[in-house]
Amino acid sequence: MDLYHGLASTCSKKVRLCLYEKGIAFKSHLLDLQKFEQHQPDYLKLNPNGVVPTLVHAGKPVIESSIIIEYLDDEFPDVPLKPKDSYGRAAMRLWTKYSDEVAYKAVYAPTWHKLRHRAAEGLSDEARNDTLSRVPSAERRERWARMAEGGYSEQELEEAYDKMKACLDRAETTLAAAPWLAGETYSLADIAMIPFIDRIRNLRPDFLPEGTYTHLLDWYRRLSSRPAFKKAFEFTDDPRAKELPNL
Repeated sequence: MDLYHGLASTCSKKVRLCLYEKGIAFKSHLLDLQKFEQHQPDYLKLNPNGVVPTLVHAGKPVIESSIIIEYLDDEFPDVPLKPKDSYGRAAMRLWTKYSDEVAYKAVYAPTWHKLRHRAAEGLSDEARNDTLSRVPSAERRERWARMAEGGYSEQELEEAYDKMKACLDRAETTLAAAPWLAGETYSLADIAMIPFIDRIRNLRPDFLPEGTYTHLLDWYRRLSSRPAFKKAFEFTDDPRAKELPNL
């Protein structure tokens, strides 16, 4: 079992958390995203999208973090992380879908602005053009180019912050009715969302002051106290972890 991942990547944290919760041993291949190692030809053979994470199991690559965590739960059912009932599994998949389509996009611009624009700005024109030529997605090529030109505007960041608050509101409403996002049991729904709630908390701690979001903060405290959380989010099982920035 091999995992190609980024230290600070929310989607990588999602998969690491699932692996540690299930007690699955894996070989770590940390990529330096600020040096664009995810765009190197050898990695693109595994993941043509040029993003992390990628899981390689039995010689076959599995990509997209929410797909990876379901794959792991199917392949290694001894520590089940899906609700037993159909309705619970449907609720779980709504949250994994939400994590991909809404929460990821909410934190994307502020994260890039904080972590990546320095790397983009530090490139020469020749190096930047070479890097951009290896980015497989036209949308992401445009984003990298924008980083080199100064990053996101204040208006764009404010729009992202509004989306982050909407994520907090939705999770708070759900957790007011049940201890976990998909109901009574800890599941892949919680694993999918905790990296984004944690990222919001790190980017804008003022959005989560004590006395607000009481159900969400209780959920966060319970989840972050799990041994697997510390291993996944304060990842040290790779010598490169000491060299790379984390959030």
